[in-house]
Amino acid sequence: MPHDQTVAVAKKAPPRKHRGLIILLLTLIILAGLVARGIEQRRTEAAKLERWTDERAIASVAVISPHLDTSPHVFTLPGRIAAFYDADIDAQVVGYIKEWRKDIGAIVKKGEILAVIDTPELDQQIAKAREDIAHAKAAEAMADLTAQRWDALRSTPAVSQQSIAEKESDSLVKQADVRAAEAELQRLLAKKDFANVVAPFDGVVTARNIDIGSFVDVSDQSQPLFKVADIHAVRVYVSAPENYAMDLLPGAKATLLLKQHPDRVFDATIVTTSNSIELKSRTLLVELNAPNPDRLLLPGEYAEVRFSLPSGPKNELRIPASALVVDKNGDRVATIENGRAHFKNIVVAHDYGVEIEVASGLSPNERIIDNPGDTLAEGDEVRVDGASADPARPDAGAAPSQ
Repeated sequence: MPHDQTVAVAKKAPPRKHRGLIILLLTLIILAGLVARGIEQRRTEAAKLERWTDERAIASVAVISPHLDTSPHVFTLPGRIAAFYDADIDAQVVGYIKEWRKDIGAIVKKGEILAVIDTPELDQQIAKAREDIAHAKAAEAMADLTAQRWDALRSTPAVSQQSIAEKESDSLVKQADVRAAEAELQRLLAKKDFANVVAPFDGVVTARNIDIGSFVDVSDQSQPLFKVADIHAVRVYVSAPENYAMDLLPGAKATLLLKQHPDRVFDATIVTTSNSIELKSRTLLVELNAPNPDRLLLPGEYAEVRFSLPSGPKNELRIPASALVVDKNGDRVATIENGRAHFKNIVVAHDYGVEIEVASGLSPNERIIDNPGDTLAEGDEVRVDGASADPARPDAGAAPSQ
């Protein structure tokens, strides 16, 4: 009986081994499925990454259109304020300051005395000139009397006609000496008038370089005694870029803005220009006049000069300066044609800082890329930002399919 049980057990063993093989086969099948699934997921992720990379390789750009601007062109340039008249008052005589009557800031009228110069040397010259006149007159009287006496002897053989002519000529010479001496005295007296230093016009004293007892001379090296400025109006000088040269014409209006007077706006008018471009700075010197009844505008100050020019011709367009590309190919803009970038050369009429005015090279319906990157090249595919897309265009804002 035990033998039979052993044989029965041995016969049941093969089915257990068969089940093990089935389990192993199922395990391999499951592992193969997991591997295949992993490979498929990786392939899907790689495809997604490739599409994402391709999408990012297409430049996303903002698009603007040129526009006509009929409003005045307003721009601001720095200006320098100068007095309407400005004069250095130099000494015309040698001497010492006897007194000065006006100090800096004093309001003076034309002809008003600013200072008095003591001129001892000139006074001596005047006294000598008067003595010279007296001497010349005495000589003239003697020569005239002698000529009359010799003329009385003309009919006698006591004197010759030659001697009579000589005496008459000598009398005329002495008369000329008198006139010369009188002229010299008048010259010295006129010079003496310069001992009173006077204002050449109505204005204000801006400098006083003398004091009581100061020695003054007429040499070129001596500094002026006073400086007087007429500031009932002021002149304003502006160095304007040459691209404004044809627009800044006499009669054009402008306004002055000063930090010292933030609540005030001062009117000014262009009176003339230099009609020449300065070679180094490439600028045009413009002179404006501004009334100054309150004397708030002071010579030497700097002001912001705001010009307002009429708009250009109707066929001139304006675009943001950020859309301009300046390189070795000249002035260009990048436009969009059939979803790709295309560069066009343009002619710039005016540069207003934020915007530029285009004389030629564009039409109003152009689609221009704003602020194109340095890497953008001719023919590159681009995608328009949704914020800048033109809904009137069927391809506006379109992006490649995902």
